[in-house]
Amino acid sequence: MPTIRERFEEALLSGEVHRGVIEEFRGSWMSGLATLVISGEPVPCENAPTVRALEAAFGNVIAPGHTVNQEAIRGKEIYWSYDDMGLVLESFTPVDDPRLDEEFLEEVSNGD
Repeated sequence: MPTIRERFEEALLSGEVHRGVIEEFRGSWMSGLATLVISGEPVPCENAPTVRALEAAFGNVIAPGHTVNQEAIRGKEIYWSYDDMGLVLESFTPVDDPRLDEEFLEEVSNGD
């Protein structure tokens, strides 16, 4: 059975999932849309949900005044994908996410 990481790599090869490095987040507090720049590609995304997801993944992202701490995300390598229509960011996962490791799969399959 392939691991989660192996499935990500297969999806990467098929073009369903991309791998890249976050360069910056561009958005404003009251705007619904924003852009996450990944390896030079501006990827449209939903503002608030993306910031909350970045915060959950990396911590120290949400800064005073409804701003994003760019240093908390810059240089982070992620797997990411577009939505079904190919228009906006659907989801991302840090490449170094421990949930992609074999140990996590063993814990899940053993019910721990």
